[in-house]
Amino acid sequence: MAIKNIIFDMDGVLHRGKTLIPGAPEALAELRGKGFGMFFLTNNGEHTREYFVGRLEDFGITAHVNEMYPSSYGTARYISENFPAKSVFVFSSGMQDELEGAGIKIELSNKAEIVVASLDVQLTYGKLVAAFQAIIRGAVFLASNDDSSYPVENGVLKPGAGAITAALEKSTGRTPIIIGKPQPYMLDIIIREHNLKKDETLMVGDRLETDILMAKQEGLKSAFVLSGVSRREEIKTTGLEPDYVMDSIAQLPDILE
Repeated sequence: MAIKNIIFDMDGVLHRGKTLIPGAPEALAELRGKGFGMFFLTNNGEHTREYFVGRLEDFGITAHVNEMYPSSYGTARYISENFPAKSVFVFSSGMQDELEGAGIKIELSNKAEIVVASLDVQLTYGKLVAAFQAIIRGAVFLASNDDSSYPVENGVLKPGAGAITAALEKSTGRTPIIIGKPQPYMLDIIIREHNLKKDETLMVGDRLETDILMAKQEGLKSAFVLSGVSRREEIKTTGLEPDYVMDSIAQLPDILE
């Protein structure tokens, strides 16, 4: 089947931290002009949908709120569908804003009925204590994602949401429900909301163990870019063979010709 829709990861694919991947705006504009459906699926749960749309626009990349699927939005959807009346402890203010926008009650104490672990660059020990105590009191334990790291400028990596999740797993002995990739929950939302066919959809990502694994498990085509976290040699060691391998997103229009 011909590819009609493209789902883009963001960090490591379109930008690294505050640095744009060269050629990304031009590539996406060309693909949009050719009629491809465009969606953005990121494990980053630190901010709202609107924030991420604005961030891409600052890079010169056109995006719309109904195309944007960060794990903060996925978390809000999951809680609304499964635990609509429960109070929630969150780490980052952006996650809090997304959940409050969905009508979810926030409880920033150990009395919360749900704990959501996510990336928080303002992490404090006090936050970990409150989350830990809520979980051992019986709170539902969710994690926006389990990424060990994320890419920023100059090839540097920083600890990801998985570092916070791991601290809570280790201390509580509890395993969280993961919302983000490689779990299919957010992908399924995109597929349902936009009536997409999986065999006509391409996933573009920089992490073999999340983006490419999810694509292969869910029947999507996959394109692996070398501008982010995973390296080419890891294809062999992981056994996760993408359909396409590119140095950067700038090559995608030519590959899809």
